[in-house]
Amino acid sequence: MTMVDGSRAVYGLRGLLADAHRIASLAVGWPPAECALLRLLYALGLRVSGLEEMSGPDRYELLEQGRFDPGLVEGYFARYAGRFALFDPVRPWMQEPRLPSQMDAVVKSGRRAGQVDRRTSGIGKLVVSRASASSSAWFGAFHDGAPVPVPAADAVLHLLTWLWWGQGGPQGPARTTAGHSARHAAVGPLRGLVSYHPTGRTLYETIILGIPDTELTDVGRDLAPWEADELPDPDGHPPGVAGPVSLLTSRAQHALLLVPSEDRQAAQDVYVAWAWPAALPPVMDPYLNWLEGSKGQQYPQRAKVGRAVFRDLDGLLLHRPPGSTRRRPLIMDAIHDAPVAVLDHVGVTAYGFEQDRERAGGERGWYRAVTPAVLRLIRDEETANAGRLAAVRERAELCADRLVWAVDSVWQETAVPAGGERADRSPLGERALAAYWPAAESAFWLLLEQRAWDKAVAVFGQLAVGVYDRLTGEITDGHEPRTVRAVVRHRGKVASTLPRKDTVATTAATDGKAA
Repeated sequence: MTMVDGSRAVYGLRGLLADAHRIASLAVGWPPAECALLRLLYALGLRVSGLEEMSGPDRYELLEQGRFDPGLVEGYFARYAGRFALFDPVRPWMQEPRLPSQMDAVVKSGRRAGQVDRRTSGIGKLVVSRASASSSAWFGAFHDGAPVPVPAADAVLHLLTWLWWGQGGPQGPARTTAGHSARHAAVGPLRGLVSYHPTGRTLYETIILGIPDTELTDVGRDLAPWEADELPDPDGHPPGVAGPVSLLTSRAQHALLLVPSEDRQAAQDVYVAWAWPAALPPVMDPYLNWLEGSKGQQYPQRAKVGRAVFRDLDGLLLHRPPGSTRRRPLIMDAIHDAPVAVLDHVGVTAYGFEQDRERAGGERGWYRAVTPAVLRLIRDEETANAGRLAAVRERAELCADRLVWAVDSVWQETAVPAGGERADRSPLGERALAAYWPAAESAFWLLLEQRAWDKAVAVFGQLAVGVYDRLTGEITDGHEPRTVRAVVRHRGKVASTLPRKDTVATTAATDGKAA
C-alpha cells in the first residue's frame, strides 16, 4: 500500500481498515483484483462503522470522524476469526470447500482402482496471464506439464479476479451436486466492463465515499460469504441482493478452491466450477456507467484499453438527459451533496479489463486510470461547468476523427497498390491516435484546472495538426512528389479544426513548404 507519507507497506484486511486513515491508496498492481478488493473493503468498512446501511448523514459523520474505530475493527475480525484464512480446511475465504467431493472421481478399474482421480483445473487456469490446457503461452513459459505454484499473496488476487471477471462457458471438469451436473458457468459480473470509483485523499475517505446507499431489504440475508453460518446451497434459488453487503460481496458466478502447497505458502492447483446453475438476477451495479442502446435499452459501458478516461467524465458527472435511459454510476448520486471540503479533493479511479464477454478467453488487457480531483463538479451549483466538459470532450473527439480521416486518406493514396485491398484503418491512423490521445488528455486536465473552456478549439486543433505533420513528415522526406501532394491536400481535413485565423496561417505555411 502507498502511505500518506509516500512510503510503502504491506497489510492484511484487518490492518487495512485499522490504518485506512494513514494509507493514501491501494497499490495492488493488478487492476481487476484491486477493483474487487475495493468492493470488499466497502462492505467491511460498512460493517466496522457499526452501520447496517449508509445514508447521507451517516456518510458525512464518518468523514468527519476521520478513521475507523479500532475497537469495532478488532471486534468484527474477532467475531469471524478463522473465516479470513485463504487455506482454511473448513471455510477457506471466498472459496467453495465442497468442490473436491463434487468433482473428484474414484477410479473403478485398473491398477489405480479405488484411488481418487482429482479433477482439478491446473494452476495455469487460476492465473489469467498463464496458459492452461492447450492454450498458447504468450506471457511466459508456463504449461500444465510443469506447473509453477503461485505464492499465496498472488493467489488471492487471482482468486478475486476470477470471482468478478471470470470467463463464461465450460470450466473444465464437471461439478455434480444433488440437483445439477455441468461444466458451464455464467460470466463474472464485471467481465469486460469498466468500474468507476470515487477516490479520496486517504483510503479511509475512499472507502466511506464508495459505500453505496443500496436499500437494505433483509438484515438476515444481507451477508458476506464469510459471515454466513452455512455454505450456500448450489441447487437452491440464486440469491438476490438483500442490501449493500450482499451486493458488494456475493455476486460471483464461479466457485473456486485453491489447493495449497505442502508448506501452505502457495497455491499449487485449483478447482474452478460454476457457483449457480443459472445466472444471478440482474442488478444495477452502482459503479458502472450505464449507456443507452439504439432501442432505448440500458447497458453497462465496456472496458477499452487505451481509451482516455476524460472522454467519459461528463457522463460520470452529469445527470441523465431528459427522456434518456443513460445514467451516471449510482455512487455519484449517493455522494453528489457530500461536503465541498471533501469533494474538492476527490477524483475518480477507473478499473477496466477489456475482455470478450460472450466467449472464453479474449483477454486483451487491463488498466487503472486516475483523474485529478474533479468531483466538485458533481454538485448542483457546478452543473454549468460540468456541462462544458461535454463540449470540450466532443471537440477533442472531432479533432481525433479528422486526424485519422486525413492520415488514412494519405495512406490509401500512397501506400496501397492500385487495386489493393483497402483497410478501414491504416497503420498510420493507429499511430496517430496513439500519439494524439495521451497529449489530448494532458491538455484536457490543464483546461479543466484553468476553466479555460474557450481555448479548447485551438488546443485540440493544434495537437491534431502537430501529430499529422510529424507522422506525414516521416513518409514525405525524400519521397516522390505524389506523396507530398497527398499530404498537402489532405492536411486541410485536420487543419479545418483550428480557429479561422490559425487555419489561414497554417495553410499559408504549408503552401510555402509545398512550393
